[in-house]
Formats: sequence, structure tokens, C-alpha cells
Amino acid sequence: MKVTVELFGPQRERAGQGRLVLELPAGATVADAIRGAGLVDRVDLWVLVDGRRATRDSALADGARLTFFSPVGGG
Repeated sequence: MKVTVELFGPQRERAGQGRLVLELPAGATVADAIRGAGLVDRVDLWVLVDGRRATRDSALADGARLTFFSPVGGG
């Protein structure tokens, strides 16, 4: 199945582009997409799947749109 990943902030800089299309096996999860995008060491990564907050265990469907970003803090 194919999923589209949109990257923001440090993830975008790291990938050198703002959008990736990943080919993943049926039954893939958000964790599989994170690995496919080369972001496995990002523990602070937040993920949206089709506009909704998701966990690393969330299952993906063909054509899903994922958004990866880091939380922003300030003081």
C-alpha cells in the first residue's frame, strides 16, 4: 500500500523534502511509516493520520496521509 507523509520542522530538514510517498506492506502501522521515513530515533515525534492524532501502533490504510511534526514548547 502507498501512504503519503508530510514533514514539518526538523523532520523536513532531515529528509530534505516536505513530502514522501512510502510503499508499505498491508497491515503496516505508524511505526512502520516512521521507520520508512528514516525517523526512528525521534521520540518526540507527533503523528496525525488523515488529520487525527495517532499512536505508533495505529494501523494504516492504503492512501493514508500522515503528518509528522515535533511539539513546540516555549516559556
